[in-house]
Amino acid sequence: MSTQGTSERERWSAWWNQGRPDALSSEEFEALMEHWVKTDGHSGAEPSDKLSAYTALNAVRMRRVLKTYKMSDSMKTLLDSGRCAGQHWVLITESWCGDAAQSTPLIAAWAQRAGVPLDWVLRDGENGLIDDFLTRGGRAVPMWIVSDTLGEVLHCWGPRPQPAMEMVNQYRILPEPKPPYAEFAAEVQLWYARDKGRTIEEEAREMLAAE
Repeated sequence: MSTQGTSERERWSAWWNQGRPDALSSEEFEALMEHWVKTDGHSGAEPSDKLSAYTALNAVRMRRVLKTYKMSDSMKTLLDSGRCAGQHWVLITESWCGDAAQSTPLIAAWAQRAGVPLDWVLRDGENGLIDDFLTRGGRAVPMWIVSDTLGEVLHCWGPRPQPAMEMVNQYRILPEPKPPYAEFAAEVQLWYARDKGRTIEEEAREMLAAE
């Protein structure tokens, strides 16, 4: 799912004008993931065995995503064309987010190929950026923001591709008693594994190619 950014975003503007404090590079985020896994930690401020377990699982998922993903010729052509020149990408995420584990490695790979600067920002950090990019009023992650080098938001995508979003929406409206969320989340992860990044790439390609 992608949307064109047109509304006033005070938190984003303040963060950008202050020099993007607390932004992490891809290398820094990867190092933090390794640290959190080794220390049974996670990106949140409070200890949580559940979030630590999700973080460890996501570290495995992120490696698997990059191993199984095959970038299409169309995506390579777009990224090599200079279409993204002058852009700056930002990922709002958390270590424990299952959807983020499936999409953020791909976005990082695209940024690297296109030569686009990429910042990683924690959702629950002090900047509160996510509150300028809510999904149905919720602070869902990941959120991928495409801006120009002056900080004007051009596009944003997230928190998941449309088929997965539809699965979530259908689960929400199921009457009670409905299957446990953990069981449903496993079905979504199975969809991601079978899709191998194709749908995310299609949505990203359409967004990046848009005027």
